[in-house]
Amino acid sequence: MWVSWLRRCAVVFVGALTVTVVGAGDDARAQNASNGRTLYQFYCQTCHSPNPATMIAPFNLIMTAANNPPQIDVAAATWPAEMGFIPAALSASDKADIAAYLATFDGAPADWAVIEFYNAAQDHYFITASTTEIADLDNGVHAGWIRTGQSFNAYQQAVANASPVCRFYIPPAQGDSHFYSASPTECAQVQASYPTFAFESPNVFYIDVPDSMSGACPPGTIPVYRLWDARADTNHRYTTSLATKQQMQATGWVAEGYGPSQVIMCAPQ
Repeated sequence: MWVSWLRRCAVVFVGALTVTVVGAGDDARAQNASNGRTLYQFYCQTCHSPNPATMIAPFNLIMTAANNPPQIDVAAATWPAEMGFIPAALSASDKADIAAYLATFDGAPADWAVIEFYNAAQDHYFITASTTEIADLDNGVHAGWIRTGQSFNAYQQAVANASPVCRFYIPPAQGDSHFYSASPTECAQVQASYPTFAFESPNVFYIDVPDSMSGACPPGTIPVYRLWDARADTNHRYTTSLATKQQMQATGWVAEGYGPSQVIMCAPQ
C-alpha cells in the first residue's frame, strides 16, 4: 500500500449518436447510441416516455444509467416485476448501447466543479463540490476559509468507469481535516484502520481513476494529485497543477498516488 499517511498516521466523447467510453486499463469500446435508441423505444419507452429526462420519480431514475450500463442490471434487480425480463432479453452490448443513448439527453450526468479553499490560520486545504458548503465558506459561515482559485471537474452521478469518491472527517486530535479517495479498497481500509474518523459519505462525487501501474489517465481526463502534509495535524491537498504539486513537495509535502507521476484521480476536462 503506497499511501504514506496511512502508514505513518497510527473519454466519454459524445458525438451525434455515438459514444466511446475509455476506462483506466480498458480497451476503447464503441457504443452505438443509434441502436440504443431502437432498443429503448422497444423495451423502455412505454414506461419512461420518449424523453426520460423529463419524467418524474421514479421513472426519471433511468437517467442514472446514462453511460452506466451496470445500473440497468441494478434497476432490473430492484424492480423485478417490471424489469425482470432484462437479463434474458438484453445482451451486455445492448445495455451499453441503451446507456449510450441515454447519455444523449440533457438529463445525463454532468460535470461539476470541485472547489479548493485554504485556511491560513490552520495552514489547511479543503475541497468540496457541495453548493451548500461552497456558499457557507464563501459567506464566512465557517470563518477563515478563502478560495485558492484552483478547482477540477467531477461527475455528480455515477458514470461508466467513474469511481465514487468517499469522504472522511479527521477529528481535531488527528488533523481537523478531510480525506478523500476514489479507491473503494482504500476507503474500506481507512474505515477499518481509523474508527475515530467520521465516514461522512461514500460518494461525495464521482471521478475517473488512473491505471494502477502506470498512473495514466483515460483520454478526456487530466491527472489529480494528492499531497499529504506529513504533520501531526494531518491535511491533504488535491490539485491538477503539476507546478503546485512540485511546490508542495519542495516544502515537505508527500505525494500519494499511482505510477511514477503519483496520480490519485483523473478529472474530466
